[in-house]
Amino acid sequence: MNRKLNILAVFLILALAFLLTACGAGGDRVERFAEAAPGSGENISIPGYEKLSFGAGKTAQAVNLKNPAENACTFVLTLSLTDGETLWTGKALSPGEAFTHITLSRVLDAGEYPAKLHYDCYTIEDNQPLNGAEIQLTLEVK
Repeated sequence: MNRKLNILAVFLILALAFLLTACGAGGDRVERFAEAAPGSGENISIPGYEKLSFGAGKTAQAVNLKNPAENACTFVLTLSLTDGETLWTGKALSPGEAFTHITLSRVLDAGEYPAKLHYDCYTIEDNQPLNGAEIQLTLEVK
């Protein structure tokens, strides 16, 4: 009987670990959506977003924030409210990768929030800063 309980306990622990990993517990999730095909490096493609939709009352959020495959640089993205409060800063995102899940610094109540998404761009070879960009958007929290 004791052996069966031990086996059951191990099974439950492994199942819980799998679920936490599969659900993205513990941070941001990056997925490759295309193989990098860097262009000449003369231009940087910055995706524009008018709105991001988030769930109210939770920090874990599903997103689709991409670095286009044709870019010859990495992105570091920062999401802030227009009052200057930083909600999230990502790690370096290579061309052809996208953040699919992020963890905000705090929960947001339902409503609309004016926000900005700042792009810091860096060379792939030696991480030297390039031009950046900032886009204005709305966080729609439901």
